[in-house]
Amino acid sequence: MTNKKTNFSECEAIIFDIDGVLVDVKKSYDEAIIKTVQLILIKNFNINLTNFPFQDLISKLRNTGGFNNDIDTAYSIVLIILYCILINKMNIDRTVQIFHNILEKLDDKGKDSVEKELEKLGNITSITKELRYPSDGDMISTLFDEIFYGPILYKKRFNKEPIYYFDEPLISNDILIIKESTIRLLSQKFNGNLGLISGRSKIASYFTLNNLKDYFNENACVFLEDEKREFSKPNAFSLHKVFDNLKLRSALYVGDSMADLLMVENFRKQTTEDRIFFCGVYGDGVNNKGSMDKKKLLKSNNADVIIKNVNDLPNILNNTKN
Repeated sequence: MTNKKTNFSECEAIIFDIDGVLVDVKKSYDEAIIKTVQLILIKNFNINLTNFPFQDLISKLRNTGGFNNDIDTAYSIVLIILYCILINKMNIDRTVQIFHNILEKLDDKGKDSVEKELEKLGNITSITKELRYPSDGDMISTLFDEIFYGPILYKKRFNKEPIYYFDEPLISNDILIIKESTIRLLSQKFNGNLGLISGRSKIASYFTLNNLKDYFNENACVFLEDEKREFSKPNAFSLHKVFDNLKLRSALYVGDSMADLLMVENFRKQTTEDRIFFCGVYGDGVNNKGSMDKKKLLKSNNADVIIKNVNDLPNILNNTKN
């Protein structure tokens, strides 16, 4: 689905998000969030949750636009659960209800927005002090990274040994969505001007993309885990960096989340002309549960073009041009 006024013929580059666009992360990043939350709760607070709707809540947190950082997501889930179950002795059904009430009030400020809404309900100081997030060496960040990267990549990424987790890395569960034939076609069409703006680190990105990484212009790649926290999406820092590095006049950004769309909107507000178009991807690769909700969200927020799968992009671009 494309906006009738949209014309991509003048775009000089395509910039991709990775997670949910190029890669299905349900069994990697999403599982790392869930496993981190469960381990924190059972080891530190003796709370063992079964049949809790983690996946649904993760998706809905991301739809607010403030949760491009998955460790922020894990922290926020832990925080809400501890407020409900540890402090207020609620059962699971009531906890889920409170969670949904909070979700309706969140904005793109992410974890800060969660803390703000919880503070309206009661005192969370004792919980935030114990979790110490984000701080150097806090348990949530450390545990998440160890689970996601696994012992070998964790040491390569952080130059230290893991202390909590020594099993197989969940990053190995990443599933590539994009086909090499798609990347090759797009690289030819845009003269090699393919970029990446991802919440991942460079190490995590290149590990999963493997040989496909060679199709991307290194000067057009920004890995936000390696940057300062304040530059995370929806901050437009990374788009400015890519545009400046390649001296672009216009480009197409392909993302799957509200954080991606808001980043594009922020870039537009900070520049004098419409130099960026947004392509929203609503399918999630292997498991399409929740895809229609995402499609509606992208449509209601005026994405320039909406596609189910990133491999549909060459045909969409050809049809638009013609």
